[in-house]
Amino acid sequence: MSSSSSFSEDAEVNLCLKAKEEYESSTVSSNFFIDVENYSQLLEDFKETHEKANRLAIINYRLKGLNNWLETRGKTLEEELKNSRNDFETLELIYKNSSCECDSSFCKNCESLENKISSENCG
Repeated sequence: MSSSSSFSEDAEVNLCLKAKEEYESSTVSSNFFIDVENYSQLLEDFKETHEKANRLAIINYRLKGLNNWLETRGKTLEEELKNSRNDFETLELIYKNSSCECDSSFCKNCESLENKISSENCG
């Protein structure tokens, strides 16, 4: 009985070792597939993030261009406002210096003053 007993013990040990190998093999295989799936997911996430970053870079470039144009336009408008203020101050001085204090409905001085202001304003 000892030989059959040792045979069955050997068979049992071999069966256990074989089961253990199959378990480890399937565990490694499933870990490998999980890693491949994780890698694929990471790769997809990276591609998506990269595309969004490229779109944001293009938008940022366009907005910088628009900002530069607006800054230039703002400086131009400030210059025009300054020139308009100077023109207004000049017209005010002309009016103050040539105003007429008459009460008549028709005055040559008032008419020439109006013509002078109109020509200054248009030029």
